[in-house]
Order: sequence, then structure tokens, then C-alpha cells
Amino acid sequence: MTIQHLDHFTVRTAKVDETADFFRDAIGLEEGWRPAFPFPGRWLYAAGRPLVHIANLESSGAELDLYLGARAVGEGGGALDHIAFRCSDLESHRQRLLDLGLRFSERVVPDLSEHQLFVEDPNGIKVELIFADSPKAR
Repeated sequence: MTIQHLDHFTVRTAKVDETADFFRDAIGLEEGWRPAFPFPGRWLYAAGRPLVHIANLESSGAELDLYLGARAVGEGGGALDHIAFRCSDLESHRQRLLDLGLRFSERVVPDLSEHQLFVEDPNGIKVELIFADSPKAR
């Protein structure tokens, strides 16, 4: 067996609109088609691939629990430190976060030639945006 890539991650939240807005506006994903699951939610895409699945905690109840399994709010995500996206156009993404008034931190990893931005979604999930580093980017 060979792992090819991260397929998607799912966020169970009562903050569906805020979460979708964050991943669309701050991260740059596009909202798109979602199968007719028996519970409400939204999917966000990059390059035609659905990367973020959002499941609505407030209005899904038994249907969500039957489909994905019962889980208390906040359970399971505590061990998750962050989610990372490989990106291009550091300046554009940095300006996008500034324009939205979102606080973020930056770090350069010289050994990897990477420039990283870290921002939190409305649920407190840390999102890392990874860019190729260059002296111009600093």
C-alpha cells in the first residue's frame, strides 16, 4: 500500500457558515458540489478536488451520527495539531489574510526552503499554508 496524498478532512461544527467562509475567503478554496448525504453540510474544493467537508452539528442529529458515528462536540480533534496546504503566491495569500483582518504568524524553515503562514479557522483549527521560500518573500 502506498499513500498518495491527503484526500480531505471533515469538520463537525455548529459554525458552518463561518467555517465555509474562512476556507473560501482566507484560504482560497471554492465551494462546490456535495453528494446528497442524509445530513446538511458543505464541501470546499481546490483544483477540482473536495478537500474540506463541513458537517452541520446543529441540524443533523441522528442522521449524522448514523452516517459518521456518534461523537461529542470537540471529541477527537484534540490530538490534531494543524492541517497544511501546499500553496503558491505568498504575497497574495498574505494580503488576503490582512484584508480579512485575520491574525496569522509566519515562519521560514531554511532547511526545507519553505515559508509558512499559520492562521486559525472559526473552530480553533490551526491551518498552515506552505510556500516556497525566497529572499523576496521576506
